Amino acid sequence: MSNLSASSLLAGSWVNMMLYGTELALGGFYLINSRHNVFFRWSLAISLCIDTVCTGVVCYNVYLYLILEPKALTSESQPWTLPATILCTYHAALVEQVFFTYRYWQITHNKFVTLSISTLTAVHVAFAWVLGIELILNPVVSQSGLNLTIIAATLCAATDLLIAITTFHTMRTIKTTFSATQSLLRRISIQSVACGSTTSIFTIIMVSLLVTHNLEPFTVIFDILGRLYTLTILMNYICLRKSIAHATTAVAGSTQRHSRSHSLAFGTAHVPRSFTVPVGLSTIDETHSIHDLRSPPLQKSTTIQSQILLAFPAHRSPIPSLSSDILLRLNIFLRLKFFLHWAFDFQPWDYRRFT
Repeated sequence: MSNLSASSLLAGSWVNMMLYGTELALGGFYLINSRHNVFFRWSLAISLCIDTVCTGVVCYNVYLYLILEPKALTSESQPWTLPATILCTYHAALVEQVFFTYRYWQITHNKFVTLSISTLTAVHVAFAWVLGIELILNPVVSQSGLNLTIIAATLCAATDLLIAITTFHTMRTIKTTFSATQSLLRRISIQSVACGSTTSIFTIIMVSLLVTHNLEPFTVIFDILGRLYTLTILMNYICLRKSIAHATTAVAGSTQRHSRSHSLAFGTAHVPRSFTVPVGLSTIDETHSIHDLRSPPLQKSTTIQSQILLAFPAHRSPIPSLSSDILLRLNIFLRLKFFLHWAFDFQPWDYRRFT
C-alpha cells in the first residue's frame, strides 16, 4: 500500500460517516411515517447492522494507520480491517440485491430469471468470502487476491444491472389505461434503473481504480460502497411511497366519480403474455411489488375498491362504490321507517288513515 495516503483514509471515513448518518435519518423517517411490513423491517435492520459494523471498522482503520501504526501505510501487509470491510460491503450488496430480487419475483414469478439473479448474487458473495479468507490467512496483496477482487466486483455490478434491466422491462410491458397506474409503473421502472445503475457504476469505477493502482480514490469508494447499497433501498422506499400515495388518491377520486354515475367499468390492464391484471395493479403492496400476476384474469365487474384495498394495505380508507351506496341508502331508509313506526305508529303505505 505504498501509494496510500492519510488524506484518502480520512476522506473515506468522513464521507462514510456522512452517508451513514443520512442512512440512519432516512431509515428512522420511513419507519416512523409508514406502516412497514416484516420483510422490510428485517432487511432494514440487517442493513443497518452491517453498515454499523462496517463504519466502525472504517473508523478503526483510520485510527490504526494514523495513530497506532503509521508505518503500516508503506507496508505490503494488510491488517484485519481489509477483509472485514470487504465482507461487510459485499453483504450490504447481498441485502440490497435480495430485496430487489424478491420484488421482481413478486411481480412476475419468473423462476428462470429469479434463479439466475439469485445464482449471480450467491456467486459474488462466495468469491468475497474466498477473498476475505485468503487475506486473513495470507495478509499480503497478491495477484490471486487482485483477480478475486475483480471477479467478485464484476459479478456484483452485473447482478445490479441485470436486476435493473429485468425490472425495467417488466414494468414497461405491463399495459394499462389507468393514468395513475401508468405513472406508478413509469416511476418504478425509472427508479429501478437509477438504483441499479448507480451501484454498478460505482463498483465498476472502484475496480478500474484498483486495476490502475489509483489507491487514493479507490479507498474512498471502497469505504462508502456498502452505504450506497443501503441508501438505494431507502431512497427507493421513500420515493415510491409518495408515488403510491399519489396513485391511491387518484384512484380513489376516479372511483368516487364513477360511483356517482353508477358505473363499474374501470377496465383492465393487459400484459402481452397469457394473463391480465386489473388497472389498479391489485397486488402492489407496501413493498411496492405486484403479487400473483399469474392468477386467472379478474372479471371486469371487479371494483376498484377491492383492488385498492389489496394493493395498499398500509393506506386503507373507505372508497365509495355502487354497492356501498345502495347499502347506505337502504340502511338510512330502514332506520327512518323504524323511527316513524316507533314514534307515530305510522306506515307510509297505509292510505286508509287519510280517508
